[in-house]
Amino acid sequence: MRTAWPGLPRIGSGGPPGAGLPAPARISLPASAPPAVAPRPAPRRPPLLRAAAAPWPAVARALAGVLRDGRGTLAGRPPPRLLPRLAAALAALLPLAGPGAGARVALAQAAGQEAYQWRHVAIGGGGFITGYDADPAGRTRVVRADVYGAYLWREDLDRWVQLANSASMPEADRRQNGVAEGVYEIAVAPSRPSRIYMAVKGLVYRSDDRGASFASPVREAPFPFDWDANSEFRHAGPFLAVSPLDPDLVLLGTPSDGVWRSADGARSWSRVASVPAGSRPEGVPVHRTAGTSLWFQPAAAGPGEVGARVWALVPGAGVFASANGGVDFSPLDAVDGEQPRRFNQGSFAPDGAFYAADPWESRLWRYRGGSWTDLTPQIGPHRFIAVAVNPRDGQVFVFDENGRAWRSADGGRSWWALWHGTRPGDGDPPWLRVSNAAFILGRVTFDPVVPDRLWAASGTGVYYADLVPSPLQLRWISQTRGIEELVANDVISPPGGAPLFAAWDFGVHRKEDLDRFSTSYGPRERLLIAAQQLDWSPADPLFIVTNASDTRTFCCAEDGNAVLAGYSTDGGRSWRKFPALPQPPGTDAADPWRMSFGTIAVAADDTRNIVWAPSFNRSPFVTRDRGRTWSRVSLAGEVLPLTGSHAHYFYTRKTLAADRVLPGVFYLVHSGEGENAGLAGLWATEDGGARWQRRFAGEIAPDSRYSAKLRAVPGQAGHLFFTSGYDGGSDTQLRRSTDGGASWRVLETVDRVDDIGFGRAADGAAYPAIFISGRVGGRYGIWRSTDNAARWTRIGGFPAGTLDQVSVVAGDPDRFGRVYLGYKGSGWIYGQPGGCTPAPYDISSTQECHAADN
Repeated sequence: MRTAWPGLPRIGSGGPPGAGLPAPARISLPASAPPAVAPRPAPRRPPLLRAAAAPWPAVARALAGVLRDGRGTLAGRPPPRLLPRLAAALAALLPLAGPGAGARVALAQAAGQEAYQWRHVAIGGGGFITGYDADPAGRTRVVRADVYGAYLWREDLDRWVQLANSASMPEADRRQNGVAEGVYEIAVAPSRPSRIYMAVKGLVYRSDDRGASFASPVREAPFPFDWDANSEFRHAGPFLAVSPLDPDLVLLGTPSDGVWRSADGARSWSRVASVPAGSRPEGVPVHRTAGTSLWFQPAAAGPGEVGARVWALVPGAGVFASANGGVDFSPLDAVDGEQPRRFNQGSFAPDGAFYAADPWESRLWRYRGGSWTDLTPQIGPHRFIAVAVNPRDGQVFVFDENGRAWRSADGGRSWWALWHGTRPGDGDPPWLRVSNAAFILGRVTFDPVVPDRLWAASGTGVYYADLVPSPLQLRWISQTRGIEELVANDVISPPGGAPLFAAWDFGVHRKEDLDRFSTSYGPRERLLIAAQQLDWSPADPLFIVTNASDTRTFCCAEDGNAVLAGYSTDGGRSWRKFPALPQPPGTDAADPWRMSFGTIAVAADDTRNIVWAPSFNRSPFVTRDRGRTWSRVSLAGEVLPLTGSHAHYFYTRKTLAADRVLPGVFYLVHSGEGENAGLAGLWATEDGGARWQRRFAGEIAPDSRYSAKLRAVPGQAGHLFFTSGYDGGSDTQLRRSTDGGASWRVLETVDRVDDIGFGRAADGAAYPAIFISGRVGGRYGIWRSTDNAARWTRIGGFPAGTLDQVSVVAGDPDRFGRVYLGYKGSGWIYGQPGGCTPAPYDISSTQECHAADN
């Protein structure tokens, strides 16, 4: 049995789990012994792959048919027109990839084509859905997400489909990190359900075919506008409003540039001069403030021609109204008295009243008969996030940000608190049950067609609840399938074990079956827990370490699990917290987050030896007993207290790595932040972290303090790759070192690299396969090299249609060609050589087949 990595040292595991401190893990095995790892379970092949894995006789007949000429006789050489058929027949064998797969790939390439199949790793949900909209007939239903894209519900597919993709967006956006952002607002034209407007990355796009394609937007001044779809005001809105009568009449509310109007379907825009720009809290950047919210007032809610009267909430200035379709506005005709100057959401009632929820002042308002009434004394102050009025009977439902709900049947004079609970819907990810413990809400609205049905945008996806007569409870059911919105932090694929995926907010997902939704996550089902990084050790690939920490640094540490950093001895099935956490200089011993987040690594030879560089530029620490005791990493010339190099916990920064061969060797990239500019460079230790020397002085590449990636090559002592990984940087070329970081060589043809990963070597190759997300020769894609970075094959363009930003890349050590990609706001995608027919991405598909090329 061959080892998974060429040159991988055969080292024992060091002792059984749970038996106290293990003996030193440095026991060499005989050369003939197999690696000390458990066999990896075979993946569940998706239907397309199962169909391709035909019996050998059938494959032989297919090949024979390809090789016959037009007269029915075997030809000595297939004519050029038959080469694609030959390649497809050979590709049918590739799902059986294992030993010999590299040779089959080479044969397929020789025949003219290698096909790569890309699919989403099935985890489901996870990010915040911040808005919901539908036409009055319910034919087009859309939601917006805070970190990437927006989704359309496809009744025929029984799932949501991503609207921001390589098939739907204009050519100008089909580029690296092209639309890697949440959607600021999305709206369906009430009178034309096929018309969708979508505001993203400062522009407004229009689709006339229910999102199958979006027209190129106006890109000249005043566009692009400055907004943030993931700010604390992301649940406010709507920031787009479409006339109920005219699908070409659309209004846009911006955070700092007022209200803009288009009467020709977003082809041209003019500013509405009578609406002032909103104000913002002191110290808050312009783009992270709330935009102006807009509503076309229903005919029953007040005077004026149907579709003509518009409301605009200007943050800090209050409500303005227009009687001529938004041509001009004036302050709402309210009598003197107290009135809201900002609120999060509002809803019209059948009797003409308007209700508004203000979470910042914890107040609930009603507008009726020309005046505002503060309803807070009747219900009590709460951080009201949403309000919805039942169009059938006028009952008012108001919600706080934690999902608590109240109902009023008399216009707000009296209220009943409602019990609520959640459960995953049929076909939805089972792990979404965690929302029952904390149902974090965004926008809530009533269904336009189904009576008494509420829809909620939440922190784990989309939910609905059907009211019962005189409801005292709301039972929310998820309808989230198709949405993949977890923020990917890391992915590892330990030899012989299942791959593990580390997410923002919802921990570590161990995936024995990549095509089935996760049933749980680790280190435990806590809401919220961010696993920022994972690492495994060649000494025992089933030993996994993580620095998982709760992002709610303002609360919720009462249970003692705000930091769940620790380790697993069984490949991620179960986890143990580190017994103790150190106290970095300048921190308070009572601070639960004093040692949290950052970047972490475990030694190649000893699973007890772990180095952890926390966030907030705090000092790194090393343990030799799996976290029972810690020692501070000291770097010559450091200026206390902030001697670290991981400034913010939200950075996707991996700048600490253990050598994959050499015992006790770790590498640390320091970017010289704050008062420690003199520490910039690559530092290394050869004794497990006790003493460190600087091997390379200065930044390896510019702008390395943000998203830099340092990767050690499995099975290759002293071999390192590095990229600054910064999208806004001037130099993101790929660099490599073969002497432990003492010197670096730039790979001239490879630039704009997001990350680097390593997988099983091709048959006959001595070096692991290398995968990158980046540009080779100026062309973006997912690239693979099987000859030590000498040549590159483009195995993907925008896998499965995503235009999101790649944040992490990892190869599979057990299956040649398989690679995992993690994204800024859309989870993970995996690709592998597959028996599929290359074709352009289709928005309705869950997968893509890409023809590899150079």
